[in-house]
Amino acid sequence: MKRLRMREVLVVEGKYDATALATQVDGLILTTEGFSIFTNTEKMDLLRKLGKQRGLVILTDSDAAGFKIRNYIEKKAAGCVVKHAYIPAVPGKERRKAAPSKEGTLGVEGLPPEVLRTALLGAGVCEEEARTGRPITYTDLYELGLSGGAGSAEKRRELLLRIGLPPRLSKRALCQVLNSLYSYEEFTGLLAQKPTLFWDFHATLTLPGINWFDAAMEAAEEEAPEHPLQREVLVRHFMGTCLPWFSVPSRDTRHLTPPGAWWAHCEAEFEKMFMRCGFSALQAQKIAPAIRPKILQPARYHLYADAISTLQTLQKRGYQNYMLSNNFPELEEIVTALGLRPYFKKVLVSGQIGYDKPRKEIFDFARQQAGNPAECWMIGDNLQDDIVGGQAAGFTTVLVYAPMAEPANFAVQNLSELLALLP
Repeated sequence: MKRLRMREVLVVEGKYDATALATQVDGLILTTEGFSIFTNTEKMDLLRKLGKQRGLVILTDSDAAGFKIRNYIEKKAAGCVVKHAYIPAVPGKERRKAAPSKEGTLGVEGLPPEVLRTALLGAGVCEEEARTGRPITYTDLYELGLSGGAGSAEKRRELLLRIGLPPRLSKRALCQVLNSLYSYEEFTGLLAQKPTLFWDFHATLTLPGINWFDAAMEAAEEEAPEHPLQREVLVRHFMGTCLPWFSVPSRDTRHLTPPGAWWAHCEAEFEKMFMRCGFSALQAQKIAPAIRPKILQPARYHLYADAISTLQTLQKRGYQNYMLSNNFPELEEIVTALGLRPYFKKVLVSGQIGYDKPRKEIFDFARQQAGNPAECWMIGDNLQDDIVGGQAAGFTTVLVYAPMAEPANFAVQNLSELLALLP
């Protein structure tokens, strides 16, 4: 019977389980080594990384220990597509064991192949076409300078970090994982030098909702309900004011980098804005601080449907991603909550750097943080901040959600179109 070519990574408890399933599965099978997964942070990190790229299928024994392992992995792999394959509780003992398990049932290794295959099909595994090209071998790793030679450990570590995998994989695990993701031809293409990508956040990766206006309206309604506020009035007085990239004309905001200074500046501007809207000084002082906790709520931010899939694919192709945003100092917390953090080497924010785009200094800082790569691309929606600013700093620029490229080097209608620009 033809083996199932699984896209997902199959997770089992031990090596005997993996051996039994190797007759049914053409794909990557990883073991938890029983309860060792609870303390093996590197293995769990690998499962999480691969789970985000390919999905996980968990197939453990039907006893309490198997379910404890299954539930632990599912909890730790939050944000991954996790499918569960279940085996029936069949009384018996594996031949290699002297005594039956505590619950007296057969584990994965003791069940007939057709039962294991049925369990996998019942979980809805994704079958994929056989990959063209030859597999990657240990010899290839040596010849490519990734194993056994001077500087190979550092080169291997840099590659694994670039494609979003744990940096301490053994040679055997490295070969297994790479073959689950790439053919030899794809892998050698991955090693070629690629540009470093810098991404805007708001309205590039997230939908362009005006969160600041919404937060300000809610704060006013809650803190000064006696003074109804029309949204168009607030928008008129808020637009182009309050935030440092508007309220500091030079966009040199180094004086706002000490702890608390960024928000103190904004809240003082909010007070003035609310007074322009007709609120008293006391009302404005009460409303202004109420905006911050609202803006820091991750639920206010919504990703474009193709944001994560595009970032995943580009990371797999070997591109290094950095975020470069005009934003509040705590942006990385939002990025993490939205599930974006694994795809970015660093989150660089104007509120911490001391310059706002389009100042050349913020682009120069970003380039230095990335190790001064030979080629940098800026991907964003703002013509002035991302495109004009990026080009002035020597970046290749991509304008997103736009029909025309000029003055950007490229323009795309959606994030998925970047995959054709960046093979």
